[in-house]
Amino acid sequence: AEDGSIGIDNDSVVDCYDKLADKINNVIKKHKQPAIIEEYIEGREFNVGLIEDDGLINLPISEIDFSNLPPTYHKIVDFNAKWNYKHECYQKTVPNCPAKIDKKLKERLYEIAHKCFNVLEINGYARVDIRVDKHDEIYVLEVNPNPDLSIDAGFFRAAKAKGYTYGDLLETIVKNAIN
Repeated sequence: AEDGSIGIDNDSVVDCYDKLADKINNVIKKHKQPAIIEEYIEGREFNVGLIEDDGLINLPISEIDFSNLPPTYHKIVDFNAKWNYKHECYQKTVPNCPAKIDKKLKERLYEIAHKCFNVLEINGYARVDIRVDKHDEIYVLEVNPNPDLSIDAGFFRAAKAKGYTYGDLLETIVKNAIN
């Protein structure tokens, strides 16, 4: 029931039952709610933004570059990577938008994102976070029907790469809400 990777840190990736049990207990104690357990998917991470603007528009795909993270860090976008601008993870998980990917992968990512948008009956805009493993299997990590719209956030970065100004983006979202 949290947001913005609250409760997720480098120790969230565990490799044995005892560490898992400790992490679950810590999350439950600290956040006073159940914990979600997910399989860690090693691979590339993409953010696929979509916005309704005379049809469902694909925003340029963004890829998180984990290559500069020290080997002691897991390749995840944890709380520090998202919000703590002084933390090494924040500085070394750089989004590249548009992502440098081949046409086939781009089409597959957009196809999955559209399916998520439609199946979940989302209106207006969304961001779908996806991992692609070494076998090119696609895993949806999260579907966010209300991603951060800050001027320095990833959703606007993608919209800007598509040609939207910040005002255009907000106007489009508000018009969709009114409709």
